[in-house]
Amino acid sequence: MSCPPPLFVQGTMRLLDVFPPAPQAVRWLCYALLPLVPALLLREIGFGSRQARIASPDNVEADGEKPADAYVQLLPCIRSRRSVFPKSYVDRQVKPHVMKKLLEAAMWAPFHGPRPPWRFVVLGRKAMIDMQRMTLNFYDNNWRETPRFGDGTEAEYLSWRKRTEEEILGRWGPVSYMVAIVMQRQAGSKRMPEWEEAAAVACAVQNMHLQASAFPGVACYWSSWHAAARDSEDMRVFLGMGAEDKCLGYFIVAACEPTLKDFRERKPETHLSAEWRD
Repeated sequence: MSCPPPLFVQGTMRLLDVFPPAPQAVRWLCYALLPLVPALLLREIGFGSRQARIASPDNVEADGEKPADAYVQLLPCIRSRRSVFPKSYVDRQVKPHVMKKLLEAAMWAPFHGPRPPWRFVVLGRKAMIDMQRMTLNFYDNNWRETPRFGDGTEAEYLSWRKRTEEEILGRWGPVSYMVAIVMQRQAGSKRMPEWEEAAAVACAVQNMHLQASAFPGVACYWSSWHAAARDSEDMRVFLGMGAEDKCLGYFIVAACEPTLKDFRERKPETHLSAEWRD
């Protein structure tokens, strides 16, 4: 006495019966292929896939000679992260959905405590100009008290002011977004050391920069901005910051040529300080 076919085979056989009659050979071919369906479905949803293999600890090479797929994928992404400065920008708008992806990446940075300490204020074209004019107004009223111009002359300040004002539409003209990087002090109910909150914000910025490398032609760098204006009460009001919050500069997002050459070089002898101890 033969065993009945599995339930999924029986169900599919009934389904085939609904359609117009097909040659017997075609029907038997369909029946023969039916056992492959579960395996194909499992592969489609990820079981046994390359992604699943990457996630498995068993896929990691112990000797380091043949790195796992995850390593091969991640390190080039890290290496491609670079600061691209205004001289390389082109007049092309970075789409809002790209900026949203950078912010999504920032959200996954590590932090200590119940709430993350980062806050980002994304300035578009008009808001960028407003912020830069606010910066100039601050220096107009306070340049003599700032470390940069405290020992300088008015002529020196006016020369700097002229160059800085020209940069609004010149150097910064092609920029799509200036993202204010704000460290929210005491973000949660438990007070953390300030250095931990600043470090978490820096990790979030690094995540944005890494994510930007996935978009050819997107150029970014972290600008500390004009220090006296950045730390001023004027900036605090402009960005809606709390009394203990700090602006850590601006993350500049612009466009560049996708084929822009990368001349950086990193060597363990000069760029890595590490000590191994048994």
